[in-house]
Amino acid sequence: MSIKVAVPVEGENLVIVTRTGRAPYFAIYEFDGNEFKLLGFNENTHAGEHEHEHGHDHQEDHTADEVEHHHKHVKASKVDDCDYIVVRAVGPNMKDALEMAGVKIIKVSKKDGETAPEVLEKIKEQLK
Repeated sequence: MSIKVAVPVEGENLVIVTRTGRAPYFAIYEFDGNEFKLLGFNENTHAGEHEHEHGHDHQEDHTADEVEHHHKHVKASKVDDCDYIVVRAVGPNMKDALEMAGVKIIKVSKKDGETAPEVLEKIKEQLK
């Protein structure tokens, strides 16, 4: 049985973005219990929505409407098709939206690695 894992990244360089909701892309991996295979990149539809707001506070109210809004982006970005998402930081709205979609969250820190492949090697055991 394979497991699908999403990682918020800058792009093809696979550098992890700390703020999950602001990541331009999600790298989608398949894990067969042994190895990770990069399936592709899904655009984060939520990230583009906030580009014009730089200089403003990025914190949204934690409300049912905001959770639903984030859930729509989780679905549009096809992250809801994944079993897990690996994050450094996730806001309360995105956290609830991911949980609503049945995606389990694995938190990592910078010391775990800068890129998706480095971090995925560290979390292999959590996926078994």
